[in-house]
Amino acid sequence: MIRTALSLVVMAMFALVSFTAAIPVDGPIVITEPGTYQLTSDIAGAGQHASIEITASNVVFDGGGHVLIGTSTRDIPGILVWNEHGAAPTNIVVRNLTIKGWEHGVHALGTSRLTLVNVTALENRQHGLYLFSATNSTVRDCRVERNDGSGIVLSDVSHDNVIEGNTIINNRQNGLMLIASDRNRLTGNTVRENNAYGIDCYLTKENVVADNLFFNTNNTHVEELDRNTWSLPSSDGPNIAGGPKRGGNYWGEPTGGGFSDLTPDADGDGFCDSPFVIHEGNVDQLPLKGTGSTRPTTTSAPGFGIIAVLVVLGAGALVVRRR
Repeated sequence: MIRTALSLVVMAMFALVSFTAAIPVDGPIVITEPGTYQLTSDIAGAGQHASIEITASNVVFDGGGHVLIGTSTRDIPGILVWNEHGAAPTNIVVRNLTIKGWEHGVHALGTSRLTLVNVTALENRQHGLYLFSATNSTVRDCRVERNDGSGIVLSDVSHDNVIEGNTIINNRQNGLMLIASDRNRLTGNTVRENNAYGIDCYLTKENVVADNLFFNTNNTHVEELDRNTWSLPSSDGPNIAGGPKRGGNYWGEPTGGGFSDLTPDADGDGFCDSPFVIHEGNVDQLPLKGTGSTRPTTTSAPGFGIIAVLVVLGAGALVVRRR
């Protein structure tokens, strides 16, 4: 107890020091040194490569609820995390801001341990949040809406990332997109009314996609070589659709014609009475029924613990999936 209390005190003191030592930012900047940076106003300008460019490791960038407003006609992102000439940045946190009207909201290249939390990517000309060759990173509690590309993209060997508790709606292409990216965990996301697919996969394996609410005219696109897991063992909920148990995903459609919309749940356990066969060998074993309504109520308790994910991956529960 004493050790725990002391640890909490030390953490609180560190947080206080970080806050008081924050470097104010009121315009475009290239961050080349570790530290905590605090946005103090909305920004409408850009530098050479982005509005906010982060090339250093061990950086916290707190938007303070402000907006990066894209006014440049150049194809540059609102936030760019990379290092053109040195080691790729690691241990980066970007939080609490809106990024609107850029090429991509956030574009991260070759990073590890990047955390995006409470970021809104809105009406950008391509993707909302674009992680390229990112590893061990987290995108949580973000809102990604009305981007002309896809909402959240993991591309080109982006491995071991967590995409959890995000709202991804009304993007012109896909809600979620995975390209040649493995061992990622996508849970507790609300993916609604995206124009192409809810989730689009290409050359992917060992990803876990569970307890997400898919509510799109076309929910999935997978290629024959993809091998992913679409449900985890039943555990106590509520699930993302409001039902009592977590397991697979809710498969709905705006017209009410989705698998979860139509398939009964006679025993009231929160799962449809039959598995959802996405494609031969590619099955959601525990598709969610939610509250029994064709219009499920999203809950704020998304996802599974990491132990459940490791159990499934350790057992080799790989799944084939559909076009």
